[in-house]
Amino acid sequence: MASNHYQASIDIGTEKIALLVADKDDDGHLRIIAHNVCPSAGVIKGSLRSIDSLSRAANKLIDQTFESFSLGFDRVSVNISDTHLTCTDGKGKVSINEAVTLKDLDSVLESAMAMSTPTNKEKLHRIKKKFTINETVIVDNPLEMEAEVLESKVHIVTVSSSSVRNIENCIKQCDLQLDKIVLNPLAKSQALLSQEEKDDGVFLVDIGAGVTSYSIFHEEGIVRSGVIPMGGDEVTQDIAYAFDTSLEEAKRLKENYGFAKSISPSDDKFIDFFQNKDERQLSSLELSEVIENSYREIFTLLKNELKHHNLEGIIKSGLVLCGGGSEVQSIVELARDFFSRRVKIGQIQRSRISGLETILTDYKYAGAIGLLLYEGDLSKAEFVGSDNGKGVIDKLKKVIVGNF
Repeated sequence: MASNHYQASIDIGTEKIALLVADKDDDGHLRIIAHNVCPSAGVIKGSLRSIDSLSRAANKLIDQTFESFSLGFDRVSVNISDTHLTCTDGKGKVSINEAVTLKDLDSVLESAMAMSTPTNKEKLHRIKKKFTINETVIVDNPLEMEAEVLESKVHIVTVSSSSVRNIENCIKQCDLQLDKIVLNPLAKSQALLSQEEKDDGVFLVDIGAGVTSYSIFHEEGIVRSGVIPMGGDEVTQDIAYAFDTSLEEAKRLKENYGFAKSISPSDDKFIDFFQNKDERQLSSLELSEVIENSYREIFTLLKNELKHHNLEGIIKSGLVLCGGGSEVQSIVELARDFFSRRVKIGQIQRSRISGLETILTDYKYAGAIGLLLYEGDLSKAEFVGSDNGKGVIDKLKKVIVGNF
């Protein structure tokens, strides 16, 4: 039986689909009460290519969850990875010469969000950043502060309209209502990043099977987000090509014997593998060299993003890696050497969510956890209101302070 108290999320990836259901208490704390994961279908390099294939896999996953945990839900949040996304900061500015009111906030945010989009794209996220008073003072919440000029920035993410419609149609075929669609790296940031890391500047890198998505945060909030069309599958393909073996065998070699950073010649050993149907041996040193070269390609694209947008100097907290592609041994060491920054594997932030330890430590569920934690973006309805009534002001303050 469905319950309005339950929140559900489905993390759709190239390789797997993860489902979580949580109960929310009066204080807003989430407790995971159901979980499931299955192989993905109909998704290539993060993009949905077959609604029927994906909906069949998702329906099977949902039915199994209903049966195993004796519960139901009717709404779900879903992630999106769109290699055609664009992001920009909308800017708003209003003159005040008095204390900031709700009407002023309405005006400045409306101005910041006023930007046209191509007919084949739509705004997926409008994420509030910090406000500036009198062109110098940066604040989270300017309400009732004296100001001559109030400025705001809103991080706007646009994605392909067809990608959004495809997800909507898939969820409809699962007989569920869509709660929200969240860009994958933004969802992951909710699960894996602390507020201190965001304020100091951090580069979250999610290496999935088909794509690598990222988000960059600094003291003003989110700075940039994007998707690179390379992921763990490219590493597997490079191994298969180098040793003339199948993708299945290449993946086994990567997962069981792979090192992202080349090993020392003194640690070299022979590894048995199948080349077609014949048993062969390969050098573990040569395997690590192939894998390192593949990851260097991915890291080069990421570093180019930092350089192109002049963001290398702001990530004082370094890099946080996540996704299945970050499970390869010595990837932290390789990334640390490549970027000359602190690097760590992301871990679930426990302050707002609880549940089985096996779920909270399993990278496969990080995206689904982030979807549960994501509280949404700015919309006109959330900040437009009358100056009368403490409830309206409290609601506005909640939106303004937010999680970014």
